[in-house]
Amino acid sequence: MKLYDAFGREVDRALLCEEQAAPTMTGIRNIYSSMHPSVGLTPERFTQILREAEFGDPFLYLELAEEMEEKDLHYLAVLNTRKEAVSQLKFDITPASSDKDDLRAAEMVRAMLANDALDLASAMVDILDAIGKGFSATEILWDSSKREWFPCRLRWRDPRWFMFDWVSGEELLVRTLRNQGPSIPVDGEAAARGSHFKGAGLYGALRGDIGIQPMTEPLLPYKFIVHFAKAKAGLPIRGGLARAAGWSYLFKNYVLKDWVTFAEVYGQPLRVGKYGPGATEQDKQTLLQAVANIGTDAAAIVPDSMLIEFTEARQTGNAELYQSFCQYLDAQISKAVLGQTLTTEIPQGAGSRAAAEVHDAVRHDIMSADARRLAATLNRDLVRPIVDLNLGPRQNYPRLTIGMADDADINDFVDMVTKLADHGVRIGQQTVRRRMEIPEPAEDEPVLQPSRVPLASA
Repeated sequence: MKLYDAFGREVDRALLCEEQAAPTMTGIRNIYSSMHPSVGLTPERFTQILREAEFGDPFLYLELAEEMEEKDLHYLAVLNTRKEAVSQLKFDITPASSDKDDLRAAEMVRAMLANDALDLASAMVDILDAIGKGFSATEILWDSSKREWFPCRLRWRDPRWFMFDWVSGEELLVRTLRNQGPSIPVDGEAAARGSHFKGAGLYGALRGDIGIQPMTEPLLPYKFIVHFAKAKAGLPIRGGLARAAGWSYLFKNYVLKDWVTFAEVYGQPLRVGKYGPGATEQDKQTLLQAVANIGTDAAAIVPDSMLIEFTEARQTGNAELYQSFCQYLDAQISKAVLGQTLTTEIPQGAGSRAAAEVHDAVRHDIMSADARRLAATLNRDLVRPIVDLNLGPRQNYPRLTIGMADDADINDFVDMVTKLADHGVRIGQQTVRRRMEIPEPAEDEPVLQPSRVPLASA
């Protein structure tokens, strides 16, 4: 039986057990960073990197986004806060219906995703790498040795190994040294005719207008979890938070460099060594070394006959200027990533618990939105392949949901179930236990009893 993914692409089972985007020692998919675009970054260079990403080659932009997380501790902290907020949420699998076959499909998916070998919670953090970079591609390694197709591992792939097609800017392609498709015509005559090549990618199967450029190939169906986490509408490569946070990162580096220079010059007292007229050259060198060992830089030796006056900086507001500027830039990053600032830092003499709770509610809304987007991606790229490969295609599939019910939600759920049961609606205990995360009691385990046993009707 032929299988087709959610975008109408035919699935080749023979290729599912192979790695399409595995790293290579040499070539374009090696793990090493050689460009280091953050070194000596200037506004002009940063603008050029952004434009190269818009024009179809996001390699330097993606490498810069990675270095930003390594060098800016505040950006790393707030970005990880947003990722971990979703990855620690519970997930549940809801059957498509009460039909026996749908219940079987849901239970199979639930068992596979709960397998420790898959480690879905850690994979969620990798998938949410799209929050910063705009997209993420996690390759699924399938195991079919036990008469069933099991996703034994989810491997994060370096986003630098991918690029978007040059026609729509939405089709994700994997970089390869093999030329898998015709190049897009770039000459003026072809562009005027509107000529293009049809691709076989995610959206190309539906629209038929995706160009495949040289040295790339489409992602294999049922092989990747492709997640887009757009901070705004538009092309996926322009939807990552790193694009907006990059300006604050750039200016903050300028301020930090000036702040360090200021601290070196004015943070330590000037050491001046004086020697007499009869001092030898060796005496001078010894004195200079002794003075230099007291601290770093700003050291000098002069004879008694010379007089050097140093004007000490008495403007105490200089250091506060650098600090205030850095705090301002950090606050802008917090707003971009978390939607607020009071859950990261409360300014001195400002803020309140009530205000912090309001800001935390804003962050909760963002977490819920991230969870819904992630669940939709997992339903399309993981849940559906598991069902199709093992049980065959169907009209409706089990649904994965991600979330954490608070006490109010649980109380509402209990009240609703109680009222429905009182009105004769049959509700399974397994559904209630799973919703409230209550495990099935063991055979010899004491169980709770109702405080009042209802009297039997006469």
